[in-house]
Amino acid sequence: MISLGITNFTKQSAPLKTMEAVAIFVAKKLKLTGELSVVLAGDRRLHSLNREFRGYDKVTDVLTFSAPEEMKNALGEIFINLNDCHRGYKYNEVFSEKKSFKYILIFLLIHGLLHLAGDDDKSEKERLQMVARGEKIMQELFKNDIIKANL
Repeated sequence: MISLGITNFTKQSAPLKTMEAVAIFVAKKLKLTGELSVVLAGDRRLHSLNREFRGYDKVTDVLTFSAPEEMKNALGEIFINLNDCHRGYKYNEVFSEKKSFKYILIFLLIHGLLHLAGDDDKSEKERLQMVARGEKIMQELFKNDIIKANL
């Protein structure tokens, strides 16, 4: 079972109920359990976290932190850059067609959950595998009416 908290540090609205339904469905599918925190933030926060924890002095779209093993009931944290969700052009290479803010947001949430399940995207091959796995999960979400096809 997963316990979920979503915090939005921006003034932008986000489909929190949809995100909650997606996180629960995907976590169950990936056999993830524990407390999950999803943080919606902007460029400055993601830039700062990326620099501090990964050593990359640039903005990023999603960061995932697994909880330390000694925190038995904790799963981890996913930080999503809501500004990047509005920058559809950044994902032209990833998706074959233009995607909406909500689609990109849900896709980044799935991407973070895949990291918590142990997937990695350090190499190009791994990145492509994660993208394909994320797209497959998106299709399952549509099929199971967790998200609407016109997203």
